[in-house]
Amino acid sequence: ALAVDIMRKDPDISVGDIARKCGVSESGLYNIFKRTLDCTPLDIRRKIIIERATDLLITTDLSVEEISAKLGFSSSSYFRKVLYREMGQTPTAIRNRGV
Repeated sequence: ALAVDIMRKDPDISVGDIARKCGVSESGLYNIFKRTLDCTPLDIRRKIIIERATDLLITTDLSVEEISAKLGFSSSSYFRKVLYREMGQTPTAIRNRGV
């Protein structure tokens, strides 16, 4: 729970830094995540970023390009691809769902 809270506050933090803050090795952190959450820290980071993207799409008028840049994606097309893969919807569909 501490590691996830740390990632929610700073999604850009490295896995190594998260492990240090939690007092475990990086491999130990991966093992804990796998055992307790059945995923990796990177899976959780992706989920947090997708949650933020969805929230920004629904609650702001920021463009897809602005949101993708704000969340650190290399391009808006890659952002669209990741969002569709994770949510099964385009940014426009997500934005319209929130209206």
